[in-house]
Amino acid sequence: MSDIREKDAAAPRKINQADIARRAEVSISTVSRALSGAPGTRPEVRARILKIASSMGYSLPEALASERVAVFLPMHPVTGGLHQVFQENFDGVKDAATELDVDIFPYLMPEADITLDRVRGIMDDHQTRNAILFYADVPDDLSEYFLNEGTMVLVNNIDPMMRFDSILPDNYSGSAMMTKHVIAAGHRKIAFLVGNLRHNPKQRLAAFRDVMAEHPEVDAEVINITYDREETAYEYFRRFFTTHGKPEWTAAVCANDLMALGVLQAAWEAGLKVPDDFSVTGFDNIGWSQMATPRLTTLDVDRREMGREAVRLLRRRIATPDAPVQTVLQGCTFLAGASVTPPDD
Repeated sequence: MSDIREKDAAAPRKINQADIARRAEVSISTVSRALSGAPGTRPEVRARILKIASSMGYSLPEALASERVAVFLPMHPVTGGLHQVFQENFDGVKDAATELDVDIFPYLMPEADITLDRVRGIMDDHQTRNAILFYADVPDDLSEYFLNEGTMVLVNNIDPMMRFDSILPDNYSGSAMMTKHVIAAGHRKIAFLVGNLRHNPKQRLAAFRDVMAEHPEVDAEVINITYDREETAYEYFRRFFTTHGKPEWTAAVCANDLMALGVLQAAWEAGLKVPDDFSVTGFDNIGWSQMATPRLTTLDVDRREMGREAVRLLRRRIATPDAPVQTVLQGCTFLAGASVTPPDD
């Protein structure tokens, strides 16, 4: 009786790099570079190779996955494009990724599309569990996903439960600085203009209210236009100035530059002059603020450095998963423009 055993023809064959190369229609050496993370492969080619390798059941090296990051950016709800603030943050992410040899995969999408299924699909496509998320509030199920299976850093937002590292401007200190500047200029009737009440504008509003509490001699008014964009501020104040003319308040402290620019435009069309009729300030120092007439008094934030810090925070979290959560505040620099003067007595 023979002891020769026949080979099981149904046993699965182990996938190798030659199989992946044939499916991807590239050389084996290209596949090898892509899978090892070595330089010399275009990011889009590497992404395609990794996706094919994953679909074929090929296990990627753990070290490779740790150097790959998906970046999620919310679309500007008005224009459908990337807001200037986020663009400059993202430029910093790209700078750091280049310096640290990290592959990034950016996705610009409406905030409503940042869901567990959508994000998990993208992460699977790029064989990573690392993400940087701009601005958007994180759904509960997506938070659980990253807590259990991945790593995430927030930019321009904060997790109230302190579960994720984040980088954002020092909103409170900056707004307090600007409010005190307006009071020091002699204004005693001051309006604070705010739109949505997410973390950043809420902190700016809180600082305004706290400074006002220290100055009972100042009449303070909060105007919430519900949406913090130039178009919204322009429409609101176009109607306001048409109905009321020159406002009773002598200065408007705006929670961001976009709203300040909307006020300037509406005032000009109504025949009002800034700062002769009233003063206006902003926050963020977007490029347009320095081209405005008059040049806007605002607060500068190094958004590019914020993007670089986001990548550093992510790498720290990957290397030390149990490290204490860090919330990094980027300081603000006061920029005196021509939109603030003492009020007429």
